[in-house]
Amino acid sequence: MDNIQQVDFFDGLQAGPKLALMYFNAEGISIQLGAYWNKEATVLFFPYKQCSIQQTGNNLFVFLNRNATNYISFNADESFAVDLKQKLNQKDQSFAGSLLRMNVFSLVIMVGILLTGVYWGVSTIVPWAGLKLIKPSTETELGEKMYQSMMQAETIDKERTKLLQEFARSMQLSNNYPIKLTVVKNKEVNAYAIPGGNIVVYSGILRAMKSPDELAALLGHETAHINERHSLRSILRSAATGLIVSVVLNDISGIFSIVVENAEGLRTMHFSRGIEKSADEEGMKILVKNNIHPLAMKKLMERLKENSPEIPEVLSFMQSHPATDERIKHASEFAVPYKNSSFAPKPVLDSIWTALK
Repeated sequence: MDNIQQVDFFDGLQAGPKLALMYFNAEGISIQLGAYWNKEATVLFFPYKQCSIQQTGNNLFVFLNRNATNYISFNADESFAVDLKQKLNQKDQSFAGSLLRMNVFSLVIMVGILLTGVYWGVSTIVPWAGLKLIKPSTETELGEKMYQSMMQAETIDKERTKLLQEFARSMQLSNNYPIKLTVVKNKEVNAYAIPGGNIVVYSGILRAMKSPDELAALLGHETAHINERHSLRSILRSAATGLIVSVVLNDISGIFSIVVENAEGLRTMHFSRGIEKSADEEGMKILVKNNIHPLAMKKLMERLKENSPEIPEVLSFMQSHPATDERIKHASEFAVPYKNSSFAPKPVLDSIWTALK
């Protein structure tokens, strides 16, 4: 045999190496102790699948079993080293084998990618399935539980709530949900929609607005979030993992509890640009449907933008409903076809607005 090589053999029993001869082919490595190859002597065979290789400095170590008790050592400059390394590195093309050959950093990156993929899948599938399974009537029931939980720590302005509800009743807002308005005594310029029909408006935003059309635009925007189920989708996404556990355990009360607990984020919920643009557009369609000029949406955003630097406690609304130049431009473009349209006065809304202010 021409490709027999001399190596140091460690049997795991003695500290020092034994002189041995090595021969390798397509299946594995054969080892025979001694200085000369004897066809009649015992040959130890180790298939590649149970071997592994490691380099330390200029020395190569080939561990011949999974317990790493038997191994051979030789110089990395040996002529056969490259060929043997290739065979050992190709011994296991499985995913698990690839993982075992990775260094720690690569393994951490791989695990991170896998976890990100799992999270993305869960956070995408759960909202999609939830929107398919949860009917508007169930959503309204769920939203009412959220509303009751969230209002426990709030001070409700009952008189303004009554007036704002009258204002909303004078508009056509939703065909699928009973729109319910609540005014909370709070100086922050904020408003948010709860799945199922509840809209919470802070007194701070009422003070910032200057016309009933701006209030109508605000209600149109928040109603659009409800009609398009934006808030429910966001809650389902943030509660995705807990919901899966509850579904597996068939814990219906747990599902309701998880969704209600995640409702607290509605106060400062950040929607994507696409969702906010959609809510603006659907809100302007609601304005047109109620014979109110869609430019009221542009006026609302400009009003909030110009007032925000003057109000130190402005936090939530401008963060979760950013009145960006891009959205103001979009509102202007939407209103172009209505440039020469006439919109009749709304004395009922004007009257309620005066009482609210």
